[in-house]
Amino acid sequence: MADSPEAIQALIAALVEGYRTTKLVNYVTISGYALVVSDFLHTFPDEVRLMWPAPLSFPKVLFFALRYYIFVNSVFSATYSYPTDLSPEECATGFRRITLSSQMVVIVSEVILFFRVYAFSGKNKRLLVWLVCQFIGMHAVAKVYLLVKYIQSVKFIQFPFTEMLCMPAEVDNKLLSYVFALLLASIVTIMLIMLYLAFMKHKNFNNNLLRVFYRDGIYYFVLLSGFAIANIVVNTASPEGGLKYLFINMEVNLHAILATRMILHLRLWAERDRTAAALGSGSGAVGALDYSADPSTLYGSKSKLLSAINFKNRTVDSSFQSSAGYNAHWN
Repeated sequence: MADSPEAIQALIAALVEGYRTTKLVNYVTISGYALVVSDFLHTFPDEVRLMWPAPLSFPKVLFFALRYYIFVNSVFSATYSYPTDLSPEECATGFRRITLSSQMVVIVSEVILFFRVYAFSGKNKRLLVWLVCQFIGMHAVAKVYLLVKYIQSVKFIQFPFTEMLCMPAEVDNKLLSYVFALLLASIVTIMLIMLYLAFMKHKNFNNNLLRVFYRDGIYYFVLLSGFAIANIVVNTASPEGGLKYLFINMEVNLHAILATRMILHLRLWAERDRTAAALGSGSGAVGALDYSADPSTLYGSKSKLLSAINFKNRTVDSSFQSSAGYNAHWN
């Protein structure tokens, strides 16, 4: 019988275990908040110096949207994860809000990654068509469908105890695994495109900016694909309970942190190279804030760049000229 002592004891044991794992997940979530704040404080001086004076551009809009919306997402997460004694309706509303908000963070991060690859290709139109189709297919269609089905599968009930956190009584977690599998497939595909472009179009990596693009892409791929795999494994292998959400918040935060840091790194290296060029050292790339650069110089075509008065003849490194158009593509 459903109300037998054994059934009641099993229900209580399940609630205790669910509460324990949910508390554990909440501790990990707090560490994610700390990571976001520490990253913001660490990079804020670079943001002020490199991003605030920059002319308005698509990457700049994406940067600031993602940079500050991650705090809004953290508020949504906290208002769902930590209050107790919420009604089932309040829990369901908070769950839907944080699920959709987290996906918005991931989507904007992926837009930055896709746009970055497009710039890395030299604004190749065929690649643009592929990237648009991939983004729409994976993120705007398949992932949205899976998320809607996932949210619809979640059910909250009123527990017969006080001081209880929001814990789904029913949820189809395999749908969430499919979402992370799609994300992993998207990241892997983008990384393969980056590798192709690196070896076919930029074989020599003869300037610092290209190296930064490639290096940051590797870091992005390794970290986020690792977390996507971890989320898939945890969702499929762990028992029912809050433990299935162990790494989700951390992955969402890393998407925002890595995507915004990639833009900052490009601006930082461009500033260093522009300074070196102004001093006449001739090493490095044209600044990312130099919007007048000629795109035709991306693949080594030589063009005449504006420069300061030369007091003596100097030899300009080829990497300086070859990167000018690359900056124009990205900005």
